[in-house]
Amino acid sequence: MTTGDRLLDIFQEETLERLDHLEEGLLNLENCTSECTPELINSIFRDAHSIKAGSNLLKLKRIEELSHKLENVLEMIRSEGLIPTELIITASLEAVDKLRVLIEDILNSDSKSIRLQKTMLEVSVQRALSGEN
Repeated sequence: MTTGDRLLDIFQEETLERLDHLEEGLLNLENCTSECTPELINSIFRDAHSIKAGSNLLKLKRIEELSHKLENVLEMIRSEGLIPTELIITASLEAVDKLRVLIEDILNSDSKSIRLQKTMLEVSVQRALSGEN
């Protein structure tokens, strides 16, 4: 794969748009607390899922791994009623920022570390589930 590869270029362009939508949705989610509509949560989830699926298809391992972790958190909010705490929103926004960095340097994305963002997502969920803020 090289830049200039039509499929990769399309994925990159569409993913950057999805990340903008995801970021906007997460900021809305942060402000709506318990009154969030299922449509908002489903829309955010679909964006993360689409990024994961596309990166899987293109074998972009780091992008897939981080978007999958983010998708899992959003699925817990969507289906299990996990409350999107400030820490969860912050960790999710950090993941979106890192995904943007990976997408912008897509050819080198698999050589970048995502450990911090994955850990932040995991810890934020653990704290929310245990009742910590």
